[in-house]
Amino acid sequence: MASELNQIASWSLRWRIVLASGLCLTAALSAAQPAEPKIVLHAEQRFQLALEAQTARDYRTMLDELRQAAGEGSAEAQEMLGMVLLAGPTLYGSAVKANRCEARGWMMKAASQGSDTAKSQLIFLNRLRQSPAGRSACE
Repeated sequence: MASELNQIASWSLRWRIVLASGLCLTAALSAAQPAEPKIVLHAEQRFQLALEAQTARDYRTMLDELRQAAGEGSAEAQEMLGMVLLAGPTLYGSAVKANRCEARGWMMKAASQGSDTAKSQLIFLNRLRQSPAGRSACE
């Protein structure tokens, strides 16, 4: 009788271990987060993120978001990126290097989409260039 009780206790303990392991595995699997779907942002959304980053004074993020939005064809982002690249560290600290030639390129893209501000900035940029006649300062 004692051996039967030991055998039953042994089986009972094994089943408890198996059941507890199963419950732990189930809990772990249910707690695991499913993979986040890849979020696709449009140029206008990226432009808004750039504005939020500017407000938060996170100029690296602002510049990254502006570059992506401008590259996707947002005239507002192209115009702002041109302005940011003109101002450079004067307004945005060491996170943004001034680059008149790149600024000119983005302004030209924005102007080709009808931006009056970009057209005015291009006139300003043309006055700043001190290149010899017949040569562009950005070539």
